[in-house]
Amino acid sequence: MRATRFLVVLGVLALAAASAFAQGLTGSVSGVVTQGDTVLPGVMVTATSPNLQGERTALTNEAGGFVFGALPPGDYRLKFELTGMNTLTKNVHVGIAQNARLDAEMTVGAVSETITVSSTAPMVTERPQVQTNFQQDMIEALPLPRTLVSITGLAPGVVGGINGSAISGGQSFDNLYTVDGAVVQENLRGQPHNLFIEDAIQETTIHTAAVSAEFGNFTGGVITAITKSGGNDFHGSFRDSFTSPKWTANSGLPYQNQNGLPATVALPTRLDQLRQQYETTL
Repeated sequence: MRATRFLVVLGVLALAAASAFAQGLTGSVSGVVTQGDTVLPGVMVTATSPNLQGERTALTNEAGGFVFGALPPGDYRLKFELTGMNTLTKNVHVGIAQNARLDAEMTVGAVSETITVSSTAPMVTERPQVQTNFQQDMIEALPLPRTLVSITGLAPGVVGGINGSAISGGQSFDNLYTVDGAVVQENLRGQPHNLFIEDAIQETTIHTAAVSAEFGNFTGGVITAITKSGGNDFHGSFRDSFTSPKWTANSGLPYQNQNGLPATVALPTRLDQLRQQYETTL
């Protein structure tokens, strides 16, 4: 009996931990469906995406609201269908731990005598988090290193310093950096290790205020990145990065002697050696 109870409790805790883990890596989309100034209950809403295996459906509630939770981040297409109304299709992007908002207004179509019976859907919930989302194709087009620290510096409310990024007045070591939910920062200064292939990153979200307590272990901001995962299509990439010490110029500042006067010192000769780094993803 004791062994059975222990296994049951362990299973419940594992499910709760998995649910909390998924919340930090997924997003949601919600909205209200109307026709003019009237809300429309019973509208069939279908969500599809290349990052979503299969499709998700929901019915709007009595207030015309709908919500899709625990969605893998990516671009989604939502189709709205209701008897007597013209079918409507809209696109929306869902980021990491974001609640994307997508309202829809339908128009009257051909009238038929079909009666639709639907159950009550969950009420629409809002998450007032202050966050900025950067997709990897945008980072590729910008002249900056493809690291979490460089991406973090693009968000409002972030101040870069010699020891890292300070978010919303917090210390640089008070931030939390995660990749696919795993903490990737070192313990001394709280800065992230680049323990990932940059081409494998799908998008990064910087949470700067009103961050959900589900993350924990931070008093500044939270930086969450996810890697590309399964969908309905196969994708791949291959990158060859070229570097050479000789390509890095000297600072140009004069050397000084003990009296603080400029001294004539031969600048070090940089090695002219081409280095290549290969990255591939599938």
